Amino acid sequence: MEEKNCMGVNIVVREEKQEGKTVIIVNNEESGIADFGDTVEEAIENFRKSLKLYLEAYPEKRRLFIKEEEPLLVSRIFL
Repeated sequence: MEEKNCMGVNIVVREEKQEGKTVIIVNNEESGIADFGDTVEEAIENFRKSLKLYLEAYPEKRRLFIKEEEPLLVSRIFL
């Protein structure tokens, strides 16, 4: 894969109960894309496919994931 086609995407992975079954949800807040699966691996792979399709349909949205400079810190706080 060429370097210019690679990009890093932050994701949030969480469990959710749906109809008595645990489902793994993966989402990216910058794009609003989310997908799910029965395992973490399946959910991430489904998310990856969904995000690729989204970026094929809306190539201008790739700019959401391009960072001009390295951040000093990436973290999450809870209030």
